[in-house]
Amino acid sequence: MNLRLHLGKLEGTFDMEKAVCNHGFFMMAPNVWNPSTKSLQRPLTLSDSSSVDVTISHPPTLSFLVVQVHGINNVSRVDEALILQQVGRMLRISEKDERDMIEFHQVHEAARKSGFGRIFRSPSLFEDMVKSILLCNSTWSKTLGMASNLCELQLKLAEGTIRPSNSRVTKKRKPNPKFKRATRGNFPSAKEIASLEKEVINEHCKLGYRANQIVNLAKKVENGSLNLEKMEMGEMEVEQVIEKMNKLKGFGPFATATVLMCLGYYHLVPSDTETLRLLREVHEMKECSKETLEKATNSIYDRFSPFQSLAYWFDLIQDYETKLGKLSKLSHADYNSVSGCCHTKKQLEANE
Repeated sequence: MNLRLHLGKLEGTFDMEKAVCNHGFFMMAPNVWNPSTKSLQRPLTLSDSSSVDVTISHPPTLSFLVVQVHGINNVSRVDEALILQQVGRMLRISEKDERDMIEFHQVHEAARKSGFGRIFRSPSLFEDMVKSILLCNSTWSKTLGMASNLCELQLKLAEGTIRPSNSRVTKKRKPNPKFKRATRGNFPSAKEIASLEKEVINEHCKLGYRANQIVNLAKKVENGSLNLEKMEMGEMEVEQVIEKMNKLKGFGPFATATVLMCLGYYHLVPSDTETLRLLREVHEMKECSKETLEKATNSIYDRFSPFQSLAYWFDLIQDYETKLGKLSKLSHADYNSVSGCCHTKKQLEANE
């Protein structure tokens, strides 16, 4: 069956392709972008914690998104609202996101002309936070693999082929028939991650030290010591959010800035080796080093305050697309190469 997510005042500015294909998260499992149909497919969570596959598209001339729900003939009102809420979050369909984009375009003419301004994110803040951890100290190829492994783990949990650590079940559980609604694994929830020991997660997902960080995060969410809803709904000042994240394992400056960007706070640039490469190659700051990176980044992007990270991501996406072509048209097999460092390495190898 099909659901509708009306765009309302966003109708004139919303572009499905640009709203999705602007951040590495759209390439990470369980997201599947279809270049030919310009649609996004992935599982979403229902009110009973089971998952359902959906395909999201924006047919030309329509003032709403079409959310095709697979495998279910009737969706309850509760589940309909939950599905549309998750879609709206991913694509930043809200008055605040629209206002942020308009204000960003007032200080960044090139972004306005290109229609850039909605950074793609996950259906939940927890997924954003875990994926931010996966991005740290890792190659892009390995990050993609770890995300895929986590979704495969979730499928095994839902089918009952892997039991939670606190389960008292001694026999193998029968597969959950409700999970026939989804044909692939969803991204695991905090409850699912918290139910497993880090050794089990590593056995299936090969996350290394990140497994401990992710389990620690999930347990804090589950025991209530970390309230993601308050962070999401703006009930905490941004300084309080940063303070909370600084106390979490795995959330250094890069991961924290990435999560803040997902929350709609754009004043911190998520700087890493790609930032250093971008400044050297694109902004011709040849002498820039890890020690001077923060100062150099501020010198370029502070003029776009409070949208520094949006301006940075605009430059980074422009750089990728100059080298690789439009990200929205890449095949899934090419996703591994979406890294400036990877591209530079290939160039050097070709010249040898």
